[in-house]
Amino acid sequence: MDLTDLLFEFSNKERYKILKSLDGNSKKHRQIEIDLSIPGSEVSRHLKRLSQKDLIYKNIENDYEITNVGKMFLKIMDIFEVSLKHKDFLNTHEITSIPVHLIFQLGKLTDLELGDKIMENMEIFENLVKEAEEFLFTITDQYQKTLLKEAEQKLKSQSIMIRALVDQSVLKSYNIPEGWSTLFEDSQSFFKNFKIFENIRILEEIKLSLVVSEKGGILFLSKDGEIDYSQCLLDNHAFFVNWIKELFEWYWKKGKNLKPFIKKEIYSTI
Repeated sequence: MDLTDLLFEFSNKERYKILKSLDGNSKKHRQIEIDLSIPGSEVSRHLKRLSQKDLIYKNIENDYEITNVGKMFLKIMDIFEVSLKHKDFLNTHEITSIPVHLIFQLGKLTDLELGDKIMENMEIFENLVKEAEEFLFTITDQYQKTLLKEAEQKLKSQSIMIRALVDQSVLKSYNIPEGWSTLFEDSQSFFKNFKIFENIRILEEIKLSLVVSEKGGILFLSKDGEIDYSQCLLDNHAFFVNWIKELFEWYWKKGKNLKPFIKKEIYSTI
């Protein structure tokens, strides 16, 4: 048996349904008939083929179970299913900015939605910032006044972890961007409370933008060399939140300390 023989078994919809039905659930022949509404003779034929390819087996209780190889191939099929659902977005955007180990988890992101209206996307972005209570992580290539002002209010009123990765171009002339200090009632107090040297890092090049909190996440990818804010992937389910957090942490480890980008006479007062 070669790879093409094995892939052929996944080309039949009924066999594919049977495999998915057995993933994590051992079942008897009759139960498969009932669950999938497939005639018994067809179930028998499909089970025989799947058994011959070592994708399933019958245990000592005469229940059918999926083999380890079957499980691995199903995980790959899950990636294809999610990818096909969002194929237009994925084919037109730069996905290599997502590390391979996270791309292999795409199959679990079954509830992903595509946002394709820029105003709605930015509203979701801002609402995630405003509604965050436990943590707020962001990667951005833009100067986000809203994020900074909201961060000040949250730091005053509650305990929340806030971290940001910003493009080094945001910090023009190795200085705090013009206007930052005027945003806050007490800029020095804000910078101290925010612990900017601990919670902000610099990326030399940003090819994606994201915001994630316990409320959900939103992800923008690059298109034609620039981050495309007109389309995004978004979801508020726990797995996507954890997936986006892991993506943020992967880039966080690559981030550079903020101090070299700020004049000494400024950070000495912070």
